[in-house]
Formats: sequence, C-alpha cells, structure tokens
Amino acid sequence: MNKDLQVICSKIIDYSNALSAIFLDDLNSNLNNEFADLSTKQQVILELLRTQTRTINEISQYFSITASAASQIISKLEKQEYVKREINPDNRREILVHLGKKGQQFIKMGDENQKFIIEKYYAKLPVEDLEKLLDIHEKLYKIAAETKE
Repeated sequence: MNKDLQVICSKIIDYSNALSAIFLDDLNSNLNNEFADLSTKQQVILELLRTQTRTINEISQYFSITASAASQIISKLEKQEYVKREINPDNRREILVHLGKKGQQFIKMGDENQKFIIEKYYAKLPVEDLEKLLDIHEKLYKIAAETKE
C-alpha cells in the first residue's frame, strides 16, 4: 500500500473515531436518566426497530449471535416496555419484535439528539461541503456494502 495513502486514510479514520466519540458524549449528556440502563446492543436493536418490525432471527443475524441470545436481549427490553413481541400471523414459528411505548420515547429522544448534533456542528458548514461529505460517505458505504457481500 502506498505510504501517503495509508497516512491519509489513518487520519480520516482517526478523525471519524474522534467525531463519533464527541457525538456519543453529546448523546449521553442529552439522554434522560431513564434510558441510562440500556446497553449499546439494546440501543442498536431499538434503532433497528425504528423503521420496521423485525424477527428474532433478523436481529440475531445482525449481531451474529444465536436466536436464543437475541431472544434474551429482547426479553429484557420487553420487561422494560421498550419492545413488544408477537407471533407472526403469516408464519406462527416466527416472533415479530416492534417498538413499545418506551422504545418510541427512546427513538424520539434520538431524533431530538440528531437535530441537536446537526444544529451544533453540521449547520456551521457550507451546504456545498455537506453535499461533498454526503457524496463521499455514500461512495464509501457502497464500496463497503459491495465488499461485504
């Protein structure tokens, strides 16, 4: 690998990680104490459920864990009313998981935090720079997604 390329890419990764840490600090400072008990994996599950209902198997595949392990995580979230489980009426062997009342509150708080991050950081950049950043992220995501397959 070209040494200059390695140096540039290392700096990009370092800045990306540092930005993630700053954003995470903002998220944690904005989260209500009522959500402080959620693990990172539980938070990711709630984010997965943001857009659509998922099966236990889909959740287990996302984390590369067994369906039993995923079910245990979901059980904890269900006891705290973050999610609800129900039997899939089209396939009675599948369990569907969707957001519960507290899960919806968590997502709403996440949306508010995203707006906070946008206003605090991104809105200070020119639109042209944001468009370039978006284009680069889309290209990098496409490469990563294709490589993963």
